[in-house]
Amino acid sequence: MMLPKPSLKRSSAAGFTLIEVLVVVIIVGILAAIAAPSWLAYATRQRMNAVESDLVEVYKQAQQQAIAQRREVVVQIDEAAVLPTAVVDGVPQVLGPNDLAPGAIALVVDASVANEITFDYQGTLRGQETNLPYVVNIEPSTGSQEQCVIVATILGNLITTNDGAQCGTPTL
Repeated sequence: MMLPKPSLKRSSAAGFTLIEVLVVVIIVGILAAIAAPSWLAYATRQRMNAVESDLVEVYKQAQQQAIAQRREVVVQIDEAAVLPTAVVDGVPQVLGPNDLAPGAIALVVDASVANEITFDYQGTLRGQETNLPYVVNIEPSTGSQEQCVIVATILGNLITTNDGAQCGTPTL
């Protein structure tokens, strides 16, 4: 006579409990909360560096254009624009990365000087002797960091810095 085989039932207790899942979610949330501010600061710094680099390039190209075409070239900072914008001979050029949010970064020129500079046919600054150094501040909407581009001499020498004190009162 054959004995019936005992049935081998396996319990279906595979997987995680609700408490284990909640603990993991809470730990991930805490780590994200710690990392998010430094990530946002890093992203803002990278965007500001891109705007600074583009502004330096605009000034250099305007100076080279003035020399090559033997005429005056005017570069104006459009402080009212929602995106950082430089206007070269009436043609606006948006500075920085394409994904820059409106109002995230602003270009600010000291109110006591004109917001434009003119390169003459030799590539030197015309009529700017009393306004030097000419400082364009690059400021994020958070106001936490500051960078600037300084047109230091009548020859159009450019200095970039991310020292807020140097931007406020440049020493050359």
